[in-house]
Amino acid sequence: MKSRSAFRDEFPVAGRRTYLISASLGPLSRRSRGLAEEHLDLWERLGPEELWFDHGLPRLEECRASFARLIGAGLHEIAIVPSVSAGLASIASCLDFDVRPKVVLSAMDFPTNHHVWLAQRRRGARLDVAPTSDGIGVEAGELTGRIDDSTAIVNLNRILYESSWIMDVPPVVEAAHRDGALVVLDDFHGTGTVPIDVHQLRVDFLLSGALKWLCGGQGIAFLYVREGLIESLQPTIVGWFGTQDPFGFGRSELRLRADARRFETGTYPLPQAWTASGGLGLILEAGVESIRAHSQTLTADVVRRADTLGLEVLSPRAAGRRGGLVRLRMPGGRAGAQRILHALLARDVVVDARDDCLRISPHFFNDATDIDRCFVELRKLL
Repeated sequence: MKSRSAFRDEFPVAGRRTYLISASLGPLSRRSRGLAEEHLDLWERLGPEELWFDHGLPRLEECRASFARLIGAGLHEIAIVPSVSAGLASIASCLDFDVRPKVVLSAMDFPTNHHVWLAQRRRGARLDVAPTSDGIGVEAGELTGRIDDSTAIVNLNRILYESSWIMDVPPVVEAAHRDGALVVLDDFHGTGTVPIDVHQLRVDFLLSGALKWLCGGQGIAFLYVREGLIESLQPTIVGWFGTQDPFGFGRSELRLRADARRFETGTYPLPQAWTASGGLGLILEAGVESIRAHSQTLTADVVRRADTLGLEVLSPRAAGRRGGLVRLRMPGGRAGAQRILHALLARDVVVDARDDCLRISPHFFNDATDIDRCFVELRKLL
């Protein structure tokens, strides 16, 4: 395996700026840039048959295989989707809300989850939202207590995007399956930084994307569908690449694939397959277990330094309950957080802000010097 310094050298921004926001946008690696340029070179000189069949479709399959390895899934259980929002909407289209109208989710899920399920109300869906008592986490019992035999699906974010609270997934899955409900896991804030095995967790669906911790760029996401469930699902959001013979160009019947790729729709975002394969490859080389251990060390340092400055930490203090991000409340409310954010950006310290808080999320290419520089500059601004 490469050394930590070798991984750091993969990301040019790490040599120019203190980049601490991979939870929002994973930076561009040398590998992904090289692969993007490879795609452009192929596109420049090849026709569609050569570009697609000789290079594009194999590259997409490489992405599916790499993502399957990351989450402990089979290749046939993975589909490429345009975004988590699109994948979740496809899942929703399979459900019969006349039979089971309830959708259980939490008050701290990423907003797109709520938007997708709110749109299903016209089809009879009824949302039951588990509250948060402290704005940091949601206890599993708040979700399990809402699951019953009218529940169609439980929408769960494994790691909450605002606070990085790690949800207690197993009891929720157990309660849902006991009452005949499905479980979909939005893992955009976990895949690539906190290990996961979907077969061990027994979730029915998982969604994630290349944008953040996977360092693969915008425009490509992944959907896992549990093997035993696939052929019973009939999405109404479909497209030609989800059919058994897309290049047969038939139009008289809809014959969906027998694997998870029945959830794939229109023409793929081909350039993103090259950049995503670069990011996925780096994460696999670094190893998620190793990434997790390094992340826990760096985020613990963030918490310690925040305490030294007297800043309120709005993320879990227990390392085992905290994902890769630490949220810190800034003085002066939302305006204060924005002032400090932009002053840090001007000093080449890259974090982001949500409401009155800054979010700091070191990744596997960061080291202790990044945390030190962030807090040296932050101290000057408080």
